[in-house]
Amino acid sequence: MEVTIPARFNGPPDSGQGGYACGLLAGLAPPAAGHAVVTLIAPPPLDTPMRLEAGARRSHLWLGDRLIATVSGARKPVPVVEPVSPGEARRASEGYLGHRDHPFPTCFVCGHDREDGLRLAPGPVAGRDGVVACGWVPEEASTEVLWGVLDCPGGWTADPRADPMVLTRMTAEVVRPPRPGAPHVVVARREERWGRTAVNLTSVYGPDGDLVATSTARWTALDAGGA
Repeated sequence: MEVTIPARFNGPPDSGQGGYACGLLAGLAPPAAGHAVVTLIAPPPLDTPMRLEAGARRSHLWLGDRLIATVSGARKPVPVVEPVSPGEARRASEGYLGHRDHPFPTCFVCGHDREDGLRLAPGPVAGRDGVVACGWVPEEASTEVLWGVLDCPGGWTADPRADPMVLTRMTAEVVRPPRPGAPHVVVARREERWGRTAVNLTSVYGPDGDLVATSTARWTALDAGGA
């Protein structure tokens, strides 16, 4: 199967936004049971045909003879981050660090140097250490965009301007599609950090406070050779 990530859905300037790429692969090669676990081995290129080889237990995404990503399955439940109110999310966004010195200012999800992106602004939640939140009004309800929304906020649970990291592994549970045009809340929490690796959790809540999706993600510092 041929897979191409359109240039619009970038994270770093020359590669796909990690969550979008993971969500795309999870939809194309879902595991037989459990939740999809997508591991990014190398940055997924933009506007470049890649080859997806589906397997019974693990699928592989190739660019020529270079392995880009794998998809496997896990049965373990995906953790949920406790919600915040829409008002708390709005106030948190006022402290978004990415308005200045963003490491990837044209990122489709959280970059603000473009008009056709989502422009999420996850900022610190008062009284909750390592937790960020923001609002999101979906214009589209695709699974890959939802995975993208579950990706970036986790990176802002610390300060990626001083310590830039990228997504290297992600799994998500989608409870239901987001409602286009309705206000949602995205909340993320830093779970742990060791060496050059961090684990973040992110959840999306709908306009009625109901859980839309939740994820766990592993991030790797750029200078450690992450994807």
